[in-house]
Amino acid sequence: MVNKHALAYVRRLDIADETARRVFLLLAEHTHAPPHPYEPDEAPDIMGLELHAADIPALAQRAGLDAEGFREQLRRLKQHVRMDVLEHTDGVWEIVYGPSYTRPPKPRLAEPDLTQGGPHPFWAPGWEKYSTWGYESDPSGQTHLYAQLIPNQDGPDAEPRIWITPPRYVVHTVDDLADAIAAAIAPFEPVAPPVVVVKRWLTVRPMSWG
Repeated sequence: MVNKHALAYVRRLDIADETARRVFLLLAEHTHAPPHPYEPDEAPDIMGLELHAADIPALAQRAGLDAEGFREQLRRLKQHVRMDVLEHTDGVWEIVYGPSYTRPPKPRLAEPDLTQGGPHPFWAPGWEKYSTWGYESDPSGQTHLYAQLIPNQDGPDAEPRIWITPPRYVVHTVDDLADAIAAAIAPFEPVAPPVVVVKRWLTVRPMSWG
């Protein structure tokens, strides 16, 4: 089955070199990639394929090249698009590409002041898109912490699955908030996260966030 997401991705790259574009589109046709977990209509972040020596002649013919010319085009693809092209000594080519290679880097965000205000992000994998926490005051002027946690797959308009807020929870420190979240989130996770890990999700920005 032709991978329509891979083909659409390669076409969007608008590669100027016509031969390179033709070769890359042939690779896209043979790409194997699972659907994007949260956006099934979008290309997965990473896609790839393996080409064996026996695959090259037929693909080369379709590209209007001989076998060695096709191999040379494979070697040059990285000059046109950010990707990995590995030529192994046994004749196998390992080719990996996708939006994660070509997506513009996210601007580095200012580190939040975690001692006040909010909302602050909650960086737990699978919860990081829409979940937040912060500080708020009750009518008497007393300050406490709150958290509202929404799984990524629920979407931005969903009600939180978990509310950490009075009267059920009255917490005043990040340690106490981490402890409350760890207990509340455990039923949603395959392995209950330790409190120390939850605290990191509250206070430490992952490296992948720029």
